[in-house]
Amino acid sequence: MIFNKQKNIPEEISKVRLVDWYSSLSDKDKVRIGRYLRDSDTSSALNFSLFVMRGANKEENYSVTVIVGENILKSRLKEMERFDVLEEIIPAYYSAKRYDDCMRCCEEGIGMIPGLMEKLKERNGGLLPETIMCRNYTINTLIVGMGDYDAADDALDKFCEMGLISEEDVAYRKQSHKIHKLQRTFDGIFGVKLKDQ
Repeated sequence: MIFNKQKNIPEEISKVRLVDWYSSLSDKDKVRIGRYLRDSDTSSALNFSLFVMRGANKEENYSVTVIVGENILKSRLKEMERFDVLEEIIPAYYSAKRYDDCMRCCEEGIGMIPGLMEKLKERNGGLLPETIMCRNYTINTLIVGMGDYDAADDALDKFCEMGLISEEDVAYRKQSHKIHKLQRTFDGIFGVKLKDQ
C-alpha cells in the first residue's frame, strides 16, 4: 500500500478515483479496507470494488463488502456490472442480518436475470452458474430471516419457471423446507417445556 503524499490516500484509491469516498470513511474503516489494497485490480473503480468485496467475503469480513458495495452501487453501471456487485453484496447483507437489504438486492438481481441469461451462460461454459446468490439467498432470507416457508416455496416455483432450478431440485428443497419447519416447531415446543420445568 503506497500513500499519496498530499492527503495520506493510498495510491490504489487515487488510481481508481475513489479519493472523496475514501476520505469520508472513518479511520477504522480505512484500516479494514487497507487489508485488501495490495495487488488490487486498479483498472477501474468497479474492478477495484469487486476485488475488495471478493477478498472481504472470502475472509467473512462482510462489513467491508457492504461499505465498498454500497458505494459502487451508486455509480452508473451496466446491467451485468450491477448484477456482479449485487452477487457480492447479497451474502454480506445476509450475514450481517440485514435481511430487508438482502431481499431488496435479491429481488433486483432476480429481475435482471432474464436479460442476462445468455451472458451468464456464456461466462460459465454454456450453462447457468451453479451458484447464483440472488436465487439462493432469496430462499435463505425468506426462511431464516423471515420464517416464511410458503413464500420460499413460491420462490422455488418461480425460479423453476425461469429455468434457474430443476423440478427435481424444487421437490427436494420443498421437502427440506417441510422438515426444517417441523424441526423449528419441535425445537420451540421443547424449549417452552424446558422453561416451564
